[in-house]
Amino acid sequence: MKKNILYILTCMLAAVPSFAQTEVGQYVNGEATGVTYYLPNTALDITLEAMEITRTPGEFSAYAGNYLHINDAISKAEKYWEISSIRIKQIGTPNPEKMYTIKLAAGSTASNVQLSKEGILQAINTTVAEDAPEAKKSAPKQLPDPKSYLTEEILQATSTAKMAELTSKEIYAIRESKLAITRGQAENMPKDGLSMQLVLGELNMQEQSLKSLFVGTCDTVKYTCNIKLTPTMESDTTKAVLFRFSRKLGILKSNDLAGAPIYYDFKNLFSIPQPADNGKKKKAPKKEGVFVNIPGKAAVKIYSPTEIYFEGELPFAQLGTTESLSKELFNKNVTTKVVLDKATGGVIKIEN
Repeated sequence: MKKNILYILTCMLAAVPSFAQTEVGQYVNGEATGVTYYLPNTALDITLEAMEITRTPGEFSAYAGNYLHINDAISKAEKYWEISSIRIKQIGTPNPEKMYTIKLAAGSTASNVQLSKEGILQAINTTVAEDAPEAKKSAPKQLPDPKSYLTEEILQATSTAKMAELTSKEIYAIRESKLAITRGQAENMPKDGLSMQLVLGELNMQEQSLKSLFVGTCDTVKYTCNIKLTPTMESDTTKAVLFRFSRKLGILKSNDLAGAPIYYDFKNLFSIPQPADNGKKKKAPKKEGVFVNIPGKAAVKIYSPTEIYFEGELPFAQLGTTESLSKELFNKNVTTKVVLDKATGGVIKIEN
């Protein structure tokens, strides 16, 4: 996840004629005389994670059962893909049709605002914390080449069967050494706990490396792909193809028929009531105060014929309405703290 950088924009009040109300108006290009902000549209940031898996038999796989009593060793080479996860995050994108200016006025307490780097209003008279950076996944530690642990006797064996037998004895000898150390019976015991951990770690590495000659190896490469969707009031859909997936080819575009479809459903659960049309046009009442969103809600589902990856109801700014917080909340006698949702522009908290 990219780090979401926030900044605080604090406007100092100048000596102008005093009035105690907060004025917020539609942005007019070239005429802004205050803090200009956006309300957001809500987009879906869909993160797909898939793994390319390569399974390779070990050189001694035919002898895994006889010498190590392992019955599930990899017996044939294969390569395939699997979907490991599909995650959904809601993000806010500036809505150019909802751009407003908080006019600077003496006595107003709404001039101390926090905007996102895109200019979306996030807080008034308070601050919100940055998103924590996503933890990076550490790559699994690669095992050393098992042949680097083969003794001279093993390498000089005249048959694969004999090499497998001698290698299995080497594995059992390593296990006996680990057991002797943990019981305190080794001839050369480590001096302290840290030394013991280092020695046991090295012995475990040797054992796993030699064991891979019997059980084989399974290597995975992780891939990440992002899809962004910004629904509208007309976005209702069922079984729309989000992308396609193939066990041989991995993640594919939605129109690539080489893969099976992964679908998504989107159902708007909120409808704005429309005024009755009586043939007379009425002028909409003027709204005053700080404009915020009242998000609508939609049902979202991402699925394949055999698995559901996500299903739930989520808020969306563009499916709701825009209202204003009373300007009385920000007069000279009141310092109201407001926190907005970054993705929807809806109010999370109001505190005097």
